[in-house]
Amino acid sequence: MNTSRRNRERGSGLLEGALCFSAFLFIVFGVMELAMAVYGYNFCHYAAEDASRWASTRGANYPTPATAASVQSYVNNEAIGLTNELSVSTTWTPNNQPGSIVQVTVTYTVIPLTGVTLHSNFQVSGTAQMVISN
Repeated sequence: MNTSRRNRERGSGLLEGALCFSAFLFIVFGVMELAMAVYGYNFCHYAAEDASRWASTRGANYPTPATAASVQSYVNNEAIGLTNELSVSTTWTPNNQPGSIVQVTVTYTVIPLTGVTLHSNFQVSGTAQMVISN
């Protein structure tokens, strides 16, 4: 009776190990995907603040005033580790003169690595505005 019971339980350790390993992989890839999404979200907010500060010091009186293209280039140069293109929107209210407001919005599309926890692409964005100083 003891040997027949052992024969019936043969391979159960292998099956339990496979189930635990698959659960472990699910958690690891889920954490990786979530971390990349949070990184993209944090970067958008940081880049919007930094770009609006950069553009606010380069108003119409600056030797080379900030333009939407220069702000886009500034943000793209900061984007380390992000695989997709960033969308940067810059508006000046009412214009690029001192005392006006510059607003920068940075948008990034998060594409999941494996689709384990995040099943579809989604966008994260950050917006910041500052008063032009020069």
